[in-house]
Amino acid sequence: MRKSQGMLCVVISLLCMLSGFSNPIEAFRIRKVGTSPNFIALSPDGTKVYVTSYGTNELLAVNLAKKMVTQSVFVGSSPLGLAVDGEGKTALVACKDSGTVAVVDLNTFHVVADVKVGGQPNFVAMSHRGYRAYVSNYGRSREGLLHIIDIRERSVLASIKVGISPFSLVVSPNNELIYLAMGGNNEVWVVDPERQKVVNKIPVGEAPDGIAITPDGKRVFVTNSRSNDLSVIDTELMRVQITVPVGKMPFGVAVSPDGKRIFVVNTGSRNVSILASDLRNLVAETFEVDRGPTDIKIAPDNRTVYVVNELSNSMVVADIP
Repeated sequence: MRKSQGMLCVVISLLCMLSGFSNPIEAFRIRKVGTSPNFIALSPDGTKVYVTSYGTNELLAVNLAKKMVTQSVFVGSSPLGLAVDGEGKTALVACKDSGTVAVVDLNTFHVVADVKVGGQPNFVAMSHRGYRAYVSNYGRSREGLLHIIDIRERSVLASIKVGISPFSLVVSPNNELIYLAMGGNNEVWVVDPERQKVVNKIPVGEAPDGIAITPDGKRVFVTNSRSNDLSVIDTELMRVQITVPVGKMPFGVAVSPDGKRIFVVNTGSRNVSILASDLRNLVAETFEVDRGPTDIKIAPDNRTVYVVNELSNSMVVADIP
């Protein structure tokens, strides 16, 4: 028996070394999560998971206990980014080919409104004040747009011209400034929504895609899919503090709710890099996921991680020590 236990320990240790992680990771996969699932959102309490299914034009609800999709609703053509309000009652979904932002009642799981923005909306984030949302839009020309939406009135308050291929965005918890990844400019643009004005442009790596901000608003993390690195922006100095190499084609990025760890989805490497947010160690630990990972979210417990995989039509749920 002791010999068997010893062999088991060797196998577990080998698996951990192969994954690049020093401690065992418990994980399970949820299959048949739509077709080409792209983005993910959590309810505020972390008990529910929502996913956009790009190939079926749906918003999905995943039941973690049953390990399967239990609800779905058609939202519009080519849904991408989504956001859930602070009460967990409403989701907004950017539908690229419909030129709309779908408003979904999460209690009934029905679309209650479509906000027309035109162009090609692709990402959405909620205001911390709870009554506004911000939507990035590729537009129909070289110039993109940033829309400010009144959630209560379900209407567009303003549309701000930005640069080439705006994509993901985050909202500062301190001053409501918007940090917008400009994929065609290799910059992060900072927008003041009150003045409806671009107030800063910060050079980052090549083809910035994902973006995340610490809970205290002091640092912004940007994944650069062509230069295979992570830009770390100091929001007080409004410049890149350091650039950290990660895996191939980094895309999604998330900060744990306690602000201590950064999680980077490496689409080309098929894994997730984990770094300390204080950057005391620039060597990332990694763990593998399924083919084509795109987006990631961290539960309120700071250790349950959800990764959606576009090419595998799956979601990996991992418990990170």
